[in-house]
Amino acid sequence: AALPVPYRTTPAEPTFQSLTDPHGSPDGRPFPTALDPFLCSRYEIAEFGTQAYELGARYLGVCCGAGPHHIRSLAEALGRRPPASRYSPDMSKHILFGSDKRLRQDYLEYARRNYRAAPPASG
Repeated sequence: AALPVPYRTTPAEPTFQSLTDPHGSPDGRPFPTALDPFLCSRYEIAEFGTQAYELGARYLGVCCGAGPHHIRSLAEALGRRPPASRYSPDMSKHILFGSDKRLRQDYLEYARRNYRAAPPASG
Protein backbone atom coordinates (compact mmCIF):
# COMPACT_ATOMS: atom_id res chain seq x y z
CA ALA A 1 0.00 0.00 0.00
CA ALA A 2 1.07 3.59 -0.59
CA LEU A 3 -0.75 6.58 0.86
CA PRO A 4 1.42 9.73 0.79
CA VAL A 5 0.69 13.09 2.32
CA PRO A 6 1.05 15.46 -0.67
CA TYR A 7 3.33 18.07 0.88
CA ARG A 8 6.92 18.89 -0.08
CA THR A 9 8.82 18.21 3.10
CA THR A 10 12.58 18.22 3.61
CA PRO A 11 15.04 16.28 5.77
CA ALA A 12 15.17 19.34 8.06
CA GLU A 13 11.35 19.58 8.17
CA PRO A 14 10.22 15.97 7.63
CA THR A 15 6.50 16.37 8.40
CA PHE A 16 3.92 18.83 7.16
CA GLN A 17 3.36 19.89 10.77
CA SER A 18 7.03 20.92 11.05
CA LEU A 19 7.23 23.04 7.87
CA THR A 20 8.14 26.70 8.35
CA ASP A 21 7.44 29.74 6.20
CA PRO A 22 8.39 33.17 7.55
CA HIS A 23 6.43 34.98 4.81
CA GLY A 24 3.22 33.02 4.30
CA SER A 25 1.80 32.54 7.78
CA PRO A 26 1.29 34.78 10.82
CA ASP A 27 3.70 32.97 13.13
CA GLY A 28 6.03 31.32 10.59
CA ARG A 29 4.25 27.99 11.04
CA PRO A 30 2.04 27.09 8.05
CA PHE A 31 0.33 24.14 9.77
CA PRO A 32 -2.66 23.91 9.82
CA THR A 33 -4.05 26.73 7.66
CA ALA A 34 -1.29 27.98 5.31
CA LEU A 35 0.15 24.83 3.73
CA ASP A 36 -0.89 25.71 0.16
CA PRO A 37 2.60 26.64 -1.13
CA PHE A 38 3.96 23.27 0.00
CA LEU A 39 1.48 21.10 -1.92
CA CYS A 40 2.72 18.64 -4.52
CA SER A 41 1.34 19.11 -8.02
CA ARG A 42 -0.96 16.67 -9.76
CA TYR A 43 2.01 15.62 -11.91
CA GLU A 44 4.16 14.78 -8.89
CA ILE A 45 1.35 12.65 -7.45
CA ALA A 46 0.91 10.87 -10.80
CA GLU A 47 4.64 10.16 -10.94
CA PHE A 48 4.59 8.86 -7.36
CA GLY A 49 1.68 6.55 -8.23
CA THR A 50 3.43 5.16 -11.29
CA GLN A 51 6.63 4.51 -9.35
CA ALA A 52 4.78 2.94 -6.40
CA TYR A 53 2.86 0.67 -8.78
CA GLU A 54 6.08 -0.39 -10.50
CA LEU A 55 7.47 -1.29 -7.06
CA GLY A 56 4.48 -3.55 -6.42
CA ALA A 57 2.06 -1.35 -4.47
CA ARG A 58 -1.50 -2.17 -5.47
CA TYR A 59 -3.42 -0.11 -2.90
CA LEU A 60 -2.76 3.52 -3.70
CA GLY A 61 -4.30 6.75 -2.53
CA VAL A 62 -3.45 10.19 -1.20
CA CYS A 63 -3.87 11.33 2.40
CA CYS A 64 -4.22 14.67 4.23
CA GLY A 65 -4.12 17.71 1.95
CA ALA A 66 -5.12 15.91 -1.24
CA GLY A 67 -7.52 17.60 -3.61
CA PRO A 68 -9.76 15.97 -6.20
CA HIS A 69 -7.18 16.71 -8.91
CA HIS A 70 -4.58 14.68 -6.98
CA ILE A 71 -6.84 11.61 -6.73
CA ARG A 72 -7.89 11.91 -10.37
CA SER A 73 -4.29 12.28 -11.58
CA LEU A 74 -3.26 9.23 -9.59
CA ALA A 75 -6.05 7.16 -11.15
CA GLU A 76 -5.26 8.40 -14.67
CA ALA A 77 -1.54 7.69 -14.24
CA LEU A 78 -2.48 4.07 -13.56
CA GLY A 79 -4.60 3.85 -16.72
CA ARG A 80 -7.99 4.44 -15.11
CA ARG A 81 -10.55 6.87 -16.50
CA PRO A 82 -12.88 7.84 -13.64
CA PRO A 83 -15.98 9.95 -14.37
CA ALA A 84 -14.13 12.98 -12.96
CA SER A 85 -11.62 12.71 -15.83
CA ARG A 86 -13.95 15.01 -17.73
CA TYR A 87 -12.51 17.77 -15.50
CA SER A 88 -8.89 16.99 -16.38
CA PRO A 89 -7.17 19.85 -18.19
CA ASP A 90 -7.35 19.71 -21.97
CA MET A 91 -4.11 21.52 -22.70
CA SER A 92 -4.68 21.23 -26.44
CA LYS A 93 -7.08 24.16 -26.05
CA HIS A 94 -4.84 26.33 -23.85
CA ILE A 95 -4.69 29.88 -25.21
CA LEU A 96 -0.86 29.98 -25.24
CA PHE A 97 0.32 26.36 -25.17
CA GLY A 98 -2.38 24.49 -27.05
CA SER A 99 -2.33 22.69 -30.37
CA ASP A 100 -5.99 23.10 -31.39
CA LYS A 101 -6.28 24.48 -34.93
CA ARG A 102 -8.90 27.03 -33.80
CA LEU A 103 -6.49 28.89 -31.50
CA ARG A 104 -5.38 32.36 -32.55
CA GLN A 105 -1.98 32.14 -34.17
CA ASP A 106 -0.83 35.49 -32.77
CA TYR A 107 -1.32 34.17 -29.21
CA LEU A 108 0.63 31.03 -30.01
CA GLU A 109 3.40 33.07 -31.61
CA TYR A 110 3.53 35.30 -28.52
CA ALA A 111 3.95 32.21 -26.35
CA ARG A 112 6.70 30.84 -28.58
CA ARG A 113 8.60 34.13 -28.29
CA ASN A 114 8.10 34.71 -24.57
CA TYR A 115 7.93 31.35 -22.81
CA ARG A 116 10.47 28.59 -22.51
CA ALA A 117 10.22 25.80 -25.04
CA ALA A 118 8.02 22.87 -24.12
CA PRO A 119 6.70 19.98 -26.16
CA PRO A 120 3.25 20.56 -27.72
CA ALA A 121 0.32 19.63 -25.50
CA SER A 122 -1.37 16.39 -26.43
CA GLY A 123 -4.64 16.77 -24.55
